[in-house]
Amino acid sequence: MIGTLVRLKLTLLRNGLRRSPWQVVAFVVGVLYALSIVATVGGALVALRFTGLDVAAPVVVGVGTLAVLGWALIPLVAFGVDETVDPSRFATFAVPRAQLVPGLLLAGLVGLPGAVTLLLSLAGAAALSRSVPATVLAVVAALVGTLTAVAASRATTTAAAALLRARRTRDVAVLVGGVLIVLLGPGINLIAQRVEDGLDDLAALGRDAAAVAGWTPPGLAWAAAADAAAGRWGTALLRLLLALAVLAAVLGAWALALGRSGTGPAAGGGGPTRATAGGGLLDRLPSTPTGAVARRCLLYWRRDPRYLVAAASVAVLPLLLLVLPLSAGGDPGRWFLAAGPLAAFVTGWSLHDDVAYDHSAFTLHVTAGVRGRDDRAGRLLAAALWQVPLVLVLTVIGALVAGRADLLPALTGASAALLGAGYGVSSVASALTPYPVAPPGGNPFSSPRGAATATLLVQLVTTLVVALLALPALAALLVALLWAPWAGWIGLVAGTGLGALWVWLGLTRGGALLDRRAPEVLAVVSRS
Repeated sequence: MIGTLVRLKLTLLRNGLRRSPWQVVAFVVGVLYALSIVATVGGALVALRFTGLDVAAPVVVGVGTLAVLGWALIPLVAFGVDETVDPSRFATFAVPRAQLVPGLLLAGLVGLPGAVTLLLSLAGAAALSRSVPATVLAVVAALVGTLTAVAASRATTTAAAALLRARRTRDVAVLVGGVLIVLLGPGINLIAQRVEDGLDDLAALGRDAAAVAGWTPPGLAWAAAADAAAGRWGTALLRLLLALAVLAAVLGAWALALGRSGTGPAAGGGGPTRATAGGGLLDRLPSTPTGAVARRCLLYWRRDPRYLVAAASVAVLPLLLLVLPLSAGGDPGRWFLAAGPLAAFVTGWSLHDDVAYDHSAFTLHVTAGVRGRDDRAGRLLAAALWQVPLVLVLTVIGALVAGRADLLPALTGASAALLGAGYGVSSVASALTPYPVAPPGGNPFSSPRGAATATLLVQLVTTLVVALLALPALAALLVALLWAPWAGWIGLVAGTGLGALWVWLGLTRGGALLDRRAPEVLAVVSRS
């Protein structure tokens, strides 16, 4: 079964490249980017082979620990995980978890992220290859560390998906995530203070941190290789055994989470249905195609875990602005000046693939002949009803907390430009370059097969375009912040005008694109 799953993953990846020339282009770009990472980071790790062990060991342990943590946590907030071999597809085949989990684990290595991690892990093993026995143990430890990283990403995203299906636990999940972010502050502050004390103290801090990380679950495997290189074989074997136990525990947690969400029936079925209660904002929307789209999208924002994940990223912005002052020093209040513009960028940009969340339901738009402009306007209306007030509140609070009420016009203009540019770019991008996302009821942290590289490229391009379109208002904000606060009134006029212009162009151009490309968009967003 393990070999079958790995071959299945390779076959699906190969067939995905045959589907579209753009898939090949995206794959080539991804390969080039991966090679650049391996060449730079891997080359630096291999170069540590010719330094002292007191330098190489802390670096390898620190980088390895961060790699495992990155695999476990980053998919929760960005990109997701590649579900080319979706566990839910095996629900009807009664595949035992003892066979399914190891097969999915090795299949997770097939792809650019897994290949890059494995190569960098072997480069770290080369840095600690001070003898033949130490090299053998370092290679084994690198494999254990890589498998732990991949398993951790699957375990955390699968468990989080199961958690988000229970409405009562969603707020708890957001709260816990925010607390964890806040707890990073003291560590960041400590590092910043030690950097100011000089490189010698920084090196000492790195050694101390590596010593601590070596006894944590993400760092055990890498520390075992460092102990073997130093000749501490008793400690090395102990850590390696503990690393294997951690891998087994992570796989067990993943298997348990799959039993609750990944290999069972899709969420949302089997229970009694209830009519949606009327009243409130939903009944106030116009009885037009635009209003119908907006009404449905508002329900998405309230109930769909995939939308709740996106909304949670905005919810943690104030917490992020509490952490940043600890790492950079200076006046903490000044960081809150970024609250409004940052929220405006995140909220506007987050709609750049909104149509994909409809999945097969977008068929109704095509068969009913919904105009592209009505579709674009409805989605923007649903988002703007809660995002615009949020951005305004954060903009005002940020200026008042920082004690710079004189910058309120400049901040408002920058926020308006970023939000309008985000809405405009999103209206065009979701019709021109949509990419598949997790289907309704699926893991909101997963990335459908063949979509990981395309997702990264589209997100990068749309980010740059939004920043470029808002550049005049951002420049006025910079001038007002550093030299002349009166320039903020110019930024207010320019920002609101540009924001409105980008929204109008997005609705017209994006609507026209959607009218022409509706079948192609449906084919893309229906994939999972």
